[in-house]
Amino acid sequence: MIFNSIDFLIFFCIVVSIYFFIPQKFKWLFLLSAGYFFYGYWKIGYLVFLIVPTILIYFISLKISRTQSKPRRKFFLIFGLISGLGFLVVYKYTDFIGGSLYSLAGLFSPGLKYNPLNLLWPIGISFYSFKLVSYLVDVYNENATPETHLGYFALYVSFFPQLLMGPIDRAVNFIPELKKKVNFDMERVLSGFRLIVWGIFKKMVIADRLAIFVNEMFRDPAHQGLNLIFGAYFYAFQIYCDFSGYSDIAIGISRILGFKSMQNFDFPYFSKSMTQFWNKWHISLSTWLRDYLFLPIAYAVMRPIKTPRLYKIKAETWGYVVGMFVTMFLGGLWHGPAWTLVIWGALHGIYLAVGYTTKKARKKFVKKIKLNKFPILRYCISVFITFNLVSFAWIFFRAESLQEAFRYIKYIQLVFHGKGAAYLLFNLAMTAVFILLEILYKNRDKLPALQRIPAVVKAVGFALFICLIIIFAVDTSNEFIYLQF
Repeated sequence: MIFNSIDFLIFFCIVVSIYFFIPQKFKWLFLLSAGYFFYGYWKIGYLVFLIVPTILIYFISLKISRTQSKPRRKFFLIFGLISGLGFLVVYKYTDFIGGSLYSLAGLFSPGLKYNPLNLLWPIGISFYSFKLVSYLVDVYNENATPETHLGYFALYVSFFPQLLMGPIDRAVNFIPELKKKVNFDMERVLSGFRLIVWGIFKKMVIADRLAIFVNEMFRDPAHQGLNLIFGAYFYAFQIYCDFSGYSDIAIGISRILGFKSMQNFDFPYFSKSMTQFWNKWHISLSTWLRDYLFLPIAYAVMRPIKTPRLYKIKAETWGYVVGMFVTMFLGGLWHGPAWTLVIWGALHGIYLAVGYTTKKARKKFVKKIKLNKFPILRYCISVFITFNLVSFAWIFFRAESLQEAFRYIKYIQLVFHGKGAAYLLFNLAMTAVFILLEILYKNRDKLPALQRIPAVVKAVGFALFICLIIIFAVDTSNEFIYLQF
């Protein structure tokens, strides 16, 4: 069941109506059962891929914490990483790796053909696998105390609002949340409900309506001209509203149940650099990649360099460039077994590396042309450039194949043919309205005028907003984009 389905609505109403009447000491067991039911509802066999790694990581982490020998601790860490990522690698990447190797071998031995196994990976496995890995590494590095209660640890991994698409909350922060006493609080419940409604609006009205235009552009890019540029822009907002909408719903559900989940998006398309973009986009993943991939790789690269510079390049620069490129390359691969996603990740790696290495030169250039005297103009230009770089990379993310991506790029022209002009204008107006509403929603606590509106008027306005969602929603059966990852 997906968040925007009738099945989930019934499930969630049942969970909430029972949850607050259960004694505190049994709440964890009820939520754990709800999580396993929610996951098993997709396919009962998926539970094996969730429960087995959970139990293995739980006991391996306890073993690591009780072992003093460094070699033995490292052995258990490696064994734990294999346990935590084994199902993910086998089920998600076997055909990708096999097909790629056979294609490479085919260059030397024509006629070789790989017969795919067509293994279907369990839904959400990429997200809960990262939870398991971060917990294991934190215990190994002594940044977290291992959880001794198997039930609470299993609940952390299988907490149903986060199970399929995050946020990827860290155990050190979220397990204490699960243990705290929770009582019914109407203000907190209403706050969570508002966030859920906002997330549904972003998904079912904005993302799904933009998808109609975007799908047509990618289906038949020939002779679309300027529409293809708007198609890339609209996809940028489609995937943002789709994924951030899911995150809003997940955070809202957590809030209703009494738990604080981390923020996952923070106005990413208003970023003035690629670094800032990744500090605001899918924050739980970007911080995970930073802490568990980028920093270890960067330090590993810098450690053998015994001099301040290597080939006239600072050791820190070597560490950053290599670490960032490898991290984003693997980050792209994490999204799925496809070369389009690898290219998408590699492009972001190049963006970040170039941005880091040209930082001083760009500052000098800005000062030379006196653009630093016009901070607002400088900010707007930076945001425009960043958004266009991100939108270009999204073409590879959206395309079904590299051929389709290059075909899309090939047909881009600065020529407007007038085809679909009405729908284009509608999407532009809808996107502009959404941006305005997003700004107002994010800053509602800072606007005194909004605070002075009577409660009755707010309630009527909110009811009308829900009615508009029902009227303009496209289809309740449309899955969230990130469910495929």
